[in-house]
Amino acid sequence: MAVPIAPLRTRGRGAPLSWLIVRYFAYTVLGIGAAWVASFAAFSAACNAGMVYPASWGPAHMDEVAAALRDEGAFDAGALPTAYHYALVSDDGTVLDTDLTGEQLERARELARAESAESDGTASELEQIGGGGGVTYGTVALADGTVCVLRCEYLPQFISRELAESLPNPQNLMLAAGCAGSVAATALVARRASRMISRSLAPLSAAAEKVGAQQLDFSVGITGVREVNEVLAAMDRMRASLAESLEARYRAERRQRDQVAALAHDLKTPLTVVRANTEFLEEELSGDAELDGPARAELACAARDGAEASERLDAYVRLLIETSRGEAPSERRTVRLGSLLAALAADARALAAARGLELAVDADPQAIGAHASLDAEAVTRAAMNLVANAVDHAAGAVRISLGVEPARGDGEPGGRVRIAVADDGKGFSPAALEHGCERFYTDDAARRGGAGAHYGIGLAMAAETARAHGGAIELENIVDRDGRVAGARASLLLPLAERAGGDGAEPDPAGPVSRTRARSARP
Repeated sequence: MAVPIAPLRTRGRGAPLSWLIVRYFAYTVLGIGAAWVASFAAFSAACNAGMVYPASWGPAHMDEVAAALRDEGAFDAGALPTAYHYALVSDDGTVLDTDLTGEQLERARELARAESAESDGTASELEQIGGGGGVTYGTVALADGTVCVLRCEYLPQFISRELAESLPNPQNLMLAAGCAGSVAATALVARRASRMISRSLAPLSAAAEKVGAQQLDFSVGITGVREVNEVLAAMDRMRASLAESLEARYRAERRQRDQVAALAHDLKTPLTVVRANTEFLEEELSGDAELDGPARAELACAARDGAEASERLDAYVRLLIETSRGEAPSERRTVRLGSLLAALAADARALAAARGLELAVDADPQAIGAHASLDAEAVTRAAMNLVANAVDHAAGAVRISLGVEPARGDGEPGGRVRIAVADDGKGFSPAALEHGCERFYTDDAARRGGAGAHYGIGLAMAAETARAHGGAIELENIVDRDGRVAGARASLLLPLAERAGGDGAEPDPAGPVSRTRARSARP
């Protein structure tokens, strides 16, 4: 692992965040102001170009329009400027022509009746009347005895009638253009600010990703924002501290591996002596004529078991050395379950004999001929952990059962094999049934007092092996007919590679077996 880089020094560097906020707020205000100035300038240009009547044009030119109406021989609504609305009313109050509606029309009729009452039936001068809210009315008696009422608002209007009828009021267009420009200016400033913030946070994001991936040999970048730089400095200090911590852990793990490898290597010498002497003892006992047959056979068997155990221990030492170097292989192959049971029964028989316990092996003939794809050594060790646990807590007997179960429809097309190890001890406590396969769990009050010390490793390692093969460990208590706990059972469940028929199956290497199965229940 690389040596950590010195922490980043960024205090006092970069502009404060408050200054950036003020700057982009000023940009927003300037943008909005520019949008409104541009909108008003466009409106003024339209007025100067003769496209729009100013807001004051209607009241200011009402006299001129009224004079033109009096000079006309007949009333022509199309000749009225677009700044005006009108109503042509006869002397009896009938509306002859208008573009007014509702209250505006009623107001125009009232003014027309008043004008008719005051006039003598000849053309008269315009009379302007304020309508409130920037509205102006004007009444003029025409030569034909009708009264024309003109109405205008203090608003600009397009000079072209086509534009006036198809577009909103020019003032509303100016307001809409100003609002749209304000929104656009705000959006542009926000986009620029977001890009600046993204650039400022990019070093922080990159540093977090590298730290998350434990790539600690890098330098944290800096930005133009003081507060972000302070966060980056804290991130860099965390990176340096994490690098030092990982380096220390790596050195400790390396020392531990070296110590384990050295210890495993040192174990090979006494194991060699034990193995050689047990083999010599077996040879001598086999040829000693002074011992009677049963005694000589028993001693020879004990010596043979010791030699085989030392040989297995030697293999475990080699595996320990390979594991400490990270070289332990996991080799799976298709294994016949009968062969696996034979190896397991041989190891279990020696362990049970050493504790003075009876061992029974119960094998389903169909299971003996079945096959499974697994690491035979790892599975045997896992099953022996179950046997060792049962031997430590058994009162007088241990039973190993091998069976197959049909597929459950949940991803096990070939079914599964069950290797169950039962004892006649005190059974599992409720806590052990739930946590027994957890690493270092030892608080099994119901099974205290058994032989040997327990460190909470055996069942946990067996569970890890089962999970690695796609299986599981099941713990349960054996209950007799009276509902009392009569023992415990631990089962190793593994998926089958295929089903093999029972024809031609090997005989059970453990000899005659009992087919009676104890009734069990899960708490």
